Amino acid sequence: MYHSKRERFLDGVDRFGTFLSAIGGAAAFAQILAESDVASLYVTAGIAFVSTLSLTYGPAAKARRHAELARDYKNLESELRECGEELDDKKLASLEAKLLRLEATEPATLGALVTQCHNELSVAFDCRDQVTPLPLLQRMLKNVIDFDQSLGLEIPTSKKSQEASQSTANDPSLS
Repeated sequence: MYHSKRERFLDGVDRFGTFLSAIGGAAAFAQILAESDVASLYVTAGIAFVSTLSLTYGPAAKARRHAELARDYKNLESELRECGEELDDKKLASLEAKLLRLEATEPATLGALVTQCHNELSVAFDCRDQVTPLPLLQRMLKNVIDFDQSLGLEIPTSKKSQEASQSTANDPSLS
């Protein structure tokens, strides 16, 4: 899920950059030919910035990489399901080795995007008590900035573990 979301976002960024470059380039060229003023300089500078960002950041290549990772993880999951009840220690070790090789090739994850994926899966599996709210800024920039999810966010726990920690905290013999 994570890699599919990254692929869609990065592919959209690349398409938007290409669209803006093509439209803006034509408009800027026409404007420069007609009459050069301050507005056309800003448009031209904006187009140059987006084009340069697209060339140096390479969202299309990153989108393809995330598509490959999503495919590889799905293939590994299908291989695991094919084992069925016949999963022995040797096959399990082989699958774990493949998983580690896949993880070694992954780019660093983005914390807020991981949290959103976790939240969507929690809702899908009817575990709404495990949803961690994401602030608006993190939801908006989850594909751009890596937010540290360990700062200021409470980790959802089950009711039993909350009760146990409260009873331990209130026990004077443990002080």
